Amino acid sequence: MSWHLGIDIGGTFTDVVAHDSSTGDSRTAKVWSVKDDPRATIGSALESLGLLATDVRMLTFGTTIVTNAIIQGQLGRVALLTTSGFGDVLDIARQNRQIVYDIATPPREPAPVPRDLRFEIDARMGHDGSTLSPLDSMQVKDILKSVDGNIDAVAVSLLHAYANGEHEEEVGEVCRGQIEHVSLSHQVWPQLKEYERTLATVLNAGVMPIVANYVATLDSFLPDELRLELFHSAGGMMTPETATALPLSLALSGPAAGVEAAREVAMDVDAPLAISLDMGGTTTDVCLIVDGRPEVHEQAEVGPWKVNLPMLAVHSIGAGGGSLVSHGAAGLQVGPASAGADPGPACYGRGGTRPTLTDAAVILGYLQASEDSDASVAIRKDAAEKAYEGMARQLDIPLTRAARGVVRVANANMARALRRITVDKGVDTRDCVLIAFGGAGPMYAAELARDVGVSSVVVPRDSSLLSAVGCLATAPSYTRQRTIRLARSSWDDDAFRDVCAAIAEEARENLLRGRPGESEVALTYLAFMRYMGQSYAIEIPCTPETTADEFREMFWQRHQELYGYHTDEPWEVQSLRVRASMDPESLGTVRQDVTGEPPVPDATVTCFYDGGGMDTPTYRRESLTPGHRLEGPLIVADETSTTVVPPGCTVEATEHGHLRIDVGEST
Repeated sequence: MSWHLGIDIGGTFTDVVAHDSSTGDSRTAKVWSVKDDPRATIGSALESLGLLATDVRMLTFGTTIVTNAIIQGQLGRVALLTTSGFGDVLDIARQNRQIVYDIATPPREPAPVPRDLRFEIDARMGHDGSTLSPLDSMQVKDILKSVDGNIDAVAVSLLHAYANGEHEEEVGEVCRGQIEHVSLSHQVWPQLKEYERTLATVLNAGVMPIVANYVATLDSFLPDELRLELFHSAGGMMTPETATALPLSLALSGPAAGVEAAREVAMDVDAPLAISLDMGGTTTDVCLIVDGRPEVHEQAEVGPWKVNLPMLAVHSIGAGGGSLVSHGAAGLQVGPASAGADPGPACYGRGGTRPTLTDAAVILGYLQASEDSDASVAIRKDAAEKAYEGMARQLDIPLTRAARGVVRVANANMARALRRITVDKGVDTRDCVLIAFGGAGPMYAAELARDVGVSSVVVPRDSSLLSAVGCLATAPSYTRQRTIRLARSSWDDDAFRDVCAAIAEEARENLLRGRPGESEVALTYLAFMRYMGQSYAIEIPCTPETTADEFREMFWQRHQELYGYHTDEPWEVQSLRVRASMDPESLGTVRQDVTGEPPVPDATVTCFYDGGGMDTPTYRRESLTPGHRLEGPLIVADETSTTVVPPGCTVEATEHGHLRIDVGEST
């Protein structure tokens, strides 16, 4: 029992990578996802690998269960307990409007807790954590009696709980006597901003029953000796115990695993500026990676809500291989609706009849008809063509031209997403490397790179399974952030060290919760600094021993870099983020030597590009080795993915087993 499995459960396919630490052996598989049934999905994955559950010592996986629940509005029924006078904070929210003058703008999403389930209590803390009004536990008990049997979870968000969580702890103790699922704001997001803290606490409470049931379902059929861990949104693994207590941390579970794996690829190819492009069956997720570190944001859009928790800065769009294609008054549209795993794209022969992006790839020759694959997918070109016949007839154009148009529209959607995380932030795309993975990413990456001005694309080894690789190889970690508000005028080195120790202990405790034995934990610290009165802070790396003078110099330097100036005005450390991590499991190092013989194509097919149909040789991925540069057009295929190298591009394997595509000029 020495196998460790990394599993990424997607909307269409589930990717799995297994590694045996005792022998160094590895196995991979891609299977159909079974909607709402993790047991069946994991069981199918084990069968494809030729393993039994008893062969596995550890299973780490990414899941979209939290994201789907929030997007689809399938939250548990939550009661909110808050400070007197703050019962309407979810309705007041923020007055940000994307379209200011359009009177037809649809109304804002209703609050996730109805007004009749929001209750105000008299207990009150001051901004410094001092008690202004004591807690009356009988008031809390009376509230619980009024909602008995009518709720699934309780969210507690009291004023200034980030400074002192004692009242919330007391309320939580009373609630746990009657309600199984209780979410406390100072444990979920202990920071300033009452609306954001309350919203995060409510959403965390709303998904608590769902995640608890999900974990219990897995525990019910997995052996007791098998260790289960889940990938969280900040990039790392967490135990089921922590996931059950803080399930909102799983909101970007799957995409985060892919970004973490792409970070390793960026370091393999010495790319200080890289963009991860994870294109699956339903969505495409992109993230900027700078000097081997993905961006981490305090806020991310999850469905209709802007959720405040440390998360990798992943931007998602509804354009994947299974995205449905439609044509109407606004022209061609790709996504966001998807064919999913059932019935899937028409070319898979599982009952789908509507055109998808994957069907376009089949018509263009990028995906060839086959009778067998590890995912048990037989590609049917006739079914893909039939799905596009109506659209081509309506447009009065050939099928291949309609399919090329769909690809161009999908690339335009993805290009906008890439510019949003680069050009819009002052990052020159010409300095970036595009790391393309997921089932569909390598097919479209080279043309997409041309569209946004990126000159180099890297397709990782195991590109179709990279998110599962991320689940397998990423270090266990947990990130904790808290508002501390330490001003320069009242700076105390001992006080700063004490708050560092307190937050570090919270992060360490959550990381080790449920893990047997003692493990060595590494801690990294990040301070958020601002001038007094500013709304937003900037990140400054630090240690518990950083002094006020050192903070001032680093803050001035970073402020100068970002905004072109700094002043001698009063400043403060608004909040502190601590990341606790452990060493990842080593999967070994892949090195490929230069070989004397150039690769030989195994076939030549006709593929369609903007210039029309062209003879295109196809190569097996394993035949490409370092030292041999090939001219496009060509196709590189393995058991689970296809890489398209268009005309005018070249491709060469790297020593780590990745493919590097030089895009060249558009033709």
